[in-house]
Formats: sequence, structure tokens, C-alpha cells
Amino acid sequence: MTKESDIQIACNQLLNILANSYYFRHFHVPNEGKRSIYLHAQMKKMGLKSGCPDIIVEYPMGKILYIELKNEKGRLSDNQKLWAVQSKGLGTPHFVVKGGLTECLDQVKQIIETNIPMRC
Repeated sequence: MTKESDIQIACNQLLNILANSYYFRHFHVPNEGKRSIYLHAQMKKMGLKSGCPDIIVEYPMGKILYIELKNEKGRLSDNQKLWAVQSKGLGTPHFVVKGGLTECLDQVKQIIETNIPMRC
């Protein structure tokens, strides 16, 4: 089974390459991992939100889309499900990409090709 962190790294590398042909920028909010109680509380005060998707893609006309990555056995947390529902209500595209490394890369590539304009 592929680690989600390995999928995240590979998808980031793919997005860096695709950004040469498609007009977007992307980033990751480091929402995962173990932290001290103090640091976690401090980050929440600073605006950290549980359920925030793994990849945020910004593209022309002020649009964004979200990509949540899951490995073969990964499941959405309740907060991730809530984020997806709220995104739908706001009209923000929200994709859940699930599978092994190759499947996830193929899905991310398809999302970009389908939703993002090419550079001129």
C-alpha cells in the first residue's frame, strides 16, 4: 500500500510540471502530523482548519479547486466530508483522488486538463 505522503510528493512534482503548460498555481496546507498541544492550539488560533484538502489550486478569474488525496485504503474523516459538502454549497470544485500512486497521478492530471486553461 502506498503512503499518502508519497502520493502527495509525487502529485506535487506532477503539478510543478503541468504548471509549465497550464495556467495555475498550487499549494499544500500542512494540516497533518502530530504536534504538541500548545502548537496545535496556537495553529488553530492562527486559522488552521481540520479537514482542509491536501492541495489547493488557484487559476484565472479568481477560481480555486480542492484536491484531497487518499491511498488505496484511505477514507475521508468527518471533517474532510464536511469540507467537501461546504465546498459544494459554495460552488467550489472539490475532488477526492484515491488509489495507488499511478492511479492518483492519472486522476490529478485529468483534473488539471479538464478544469484549468492552457498557457498561450
